[in-house]
Amino acid sequence: MVGAEMLERFSVLAGIPPADLGELGRICEIEDWSEGQVFVREGTPVDKLRLVLRGKAELDKQIQLGRHGSIRRATVTIIGPGGAVGWSALVAPYIFTLSGVCLEPCQFVAIDAQRLRDFMDAHPEIAYRIMQGIAELVGFRLKEMTGVLTYFLSIVSHELKAPLAAVENYLQVMLGGFTGELTSKQRRMLERSVVRIHDLTGLISDPLDLARMHPGQIQAEFVRFNPREFGDRSVEDAWHAAEEKDIAIRVGVPQEFGDMVGAPQRLRQVLTNLLNNAIKFSPPGSTVTLRSWEREDELFLQVSDEGIGIPPDDQLHIFDDFFRARNVGDVSGAGLGLSIAKKIVDAHQGRIWVESPYNEAKSGTRFTVALPRNLPLPGGRAD
Repeated sequence: MVGAEMLERFSVLAGIPPADLGELGRICEIEDWSEGQVFVREGTPVDKLRLVLRGKAELDKQIQLGRHGSIRRATVTIIGPGGAVGWSALVAPYIFTLSGVCLEPCQFVAIDAQRLRDFMDAHPEIAYRIMQGIAELVGFRLKEMTGVLTYFLSIVSHELKAPLAAVENYLQVMLGGFTGELTSKQRRMLERSVVRIHDLTGLISDPLDLARMHPGQIQAEFVRFNPREFGDRSVEDAWHAAEEKDIAIRVGVPQEFGDMVGAPQRLRQVLTNLLNNAIKFSPPGSTVTLRSWEREDELFLQVSDEGIGIPPDDQLHIFDDFFRARNVGDVSGAGLGLSIAKKIVDAHQGRIWVESPYNEAKSGTRFTVALPRNLPLPGGRAD
């Protein structure tokens, strides 16, 4: 039995009157665990809800890329006195979602899972307060899991992008004629392979970019640069895909640009995503148009296509994570390109909008981006 004054220490039990805590204490017991002991195993049935009285414990999750990939343990959080482990005791299928190991000698208040559920069934008001505390705990834990997601995605990015980059380098060497003359058929097949590798690299990179797409991280990359730096490279990025579909890229930009402040690699990503989308959803033999102009203190980028267009109802959601319009059919993609572009533009205090159709005489989509040119540099530096 555990006294009410001890249970008052735990936020998951906040707001429960002392008399009720005293009744709850009758089904509690004290457990002692040594340093290094695993007291919770991921994937096993929940036996108890444990509240940390003393010591620190690490909660982690198993991560494995594919059935034959290396197994890694990713730390989700470290909990100390006042923390709780085992909220799954109250939620079917009552399976631990994390493993726990004592980083130092630990003492827990332990509540048998079945007895706790029975107690809450018999005391609905107390159950309501406990579930409020559990909801706060789960919300906090979900935020921490974002870090684990980023870690997992970095593993995927590293283990998949590196060999893909090596394959692409070999293909580029062959296309450059360094391994001998190529027939037109061989060249065509190699160029198509490069396009497919670019597509696959994008599918791998987009989820990782999404997990890291925080305004502060983007703004930390701000420098003073000339917009032509990322504009020319974006067209180069999209050139192979356009050539494969016999799509012309028409460019109409000023001869000279004024310098601006921003993250050039991120803005290249925005423009490349817009160009690639335009190419994906345009028919062979059509034209994708890139325009750019400056007005007062803003830079404008505009990508127009002659493709299938975006249904009006879907235009409200095209910048949402993982959203794909209902008319895209079997065109590949994760639905992240536009949401990533929007996050980058937002971090630049800019605007992005869509018009579809933009020409009453034919179908097609036009995206326009407006970017302020005189944003502050990180740390208040002048240049």
